[in-house]
Amino acid sequence: MKARERVALAIGHRVPDRPPRGEICIDDALVRSVLGCAIVGFAERREFARRLGLDIICLSPVFPVETAGGGMPAVAEAAWPDLDRWVRESDLFVFVMLDGAFGWGARLWGYEHFFSTVARESPELTDLIRAVERFNLELAERAAGAGAMGVLIADDIAYRRGPVVHPAVLRRHFFPSLARQAAGLTELRVPVFFHSDGNLDELLADIAGAGFHGLQCIEAAAGMDIGRIKRQYGDRLCLWGNLDPEELILPRSRPELRNTVQALIDVASPGGGYIFGTSSGLIKGMRVENLQVVYDIQL
Repeated sequence: MKARERVALAIGHRVPDRPPRGEICIDDALVRSVLGCAIVGFAERREFARRLGLDIICLSPVFPVETAGGGMPAVAEAAWPDLDRWVRESDLFVFVMLDGAFGWGARLWGYEHFFSTVARESPELTDLIRAVERFNLELAERAAGAGAMGVLIADDIAYRRGPVVHPAVLRRHFFPSLARQAAGLTELRVPVFFHSDGNLDELLADIAGAGFHGLQCIEAAAGMDIGRIKRQYGDRLCLWGNLDPEELILPRSRPELRNTVQALIDVASPGGGYIFGTSSGLIKGMRVENLQVVYDIQL
């Protein structure tokens, strides 16, 4: 089965030949460690994906250097490194990642100003959320036109104990915009996922109700029980992730790693609607030998 077909089946809550594999990001340092190469370009990333049997590549846009307090860049300034090559020269399902209002607010205003604005629920916050919404819809349209097959909106709205601001504030200001973005992206005929670290238990109904096709991360270290989430929302959300990155960072025996991976797949994959991966992406400092076991690869 081809990677793109495998991912499409999982997103559609059908059962592929195996759970598809995908990571939200892949650090070049890890690619160098696995391949033993000095420079990492498209060919090296594609070879790394092949060795791990990945079915998804997730790309972030690159913008000109931003300055604190400045405005958002123009959509036309966004660059998608190698997007066309991933579409033409690989069979991977290509996601593009877009930042949400929390990410842009903290980047443009700084955390203190942004969260002060959120606390006051000022018109300035409304303007920012609307600007991000328009920006993301235009940016996603460009990416889809260039061949992107899925969109992931990333906004860390929670930490390990729960939402970073009161859920009522999120529901008044942020979720209506997220729902409009999900609807607009669905009109482009691409699936749209939401990503956030942290414990989202109080917000899962809002995420599902906003019209997202899937949820990425599902941080086990924050108490996110993927088995329970699968039972409650598995018919509405394709779940992606949940493997604790510490399993790839800390010393682990082969049997420990295999048992951890099998337990996750056993609880998350029945009936489709699951994409295997870590909650963090593949980052610098992960052990190559652990990666080898988890992804069942020969290095």
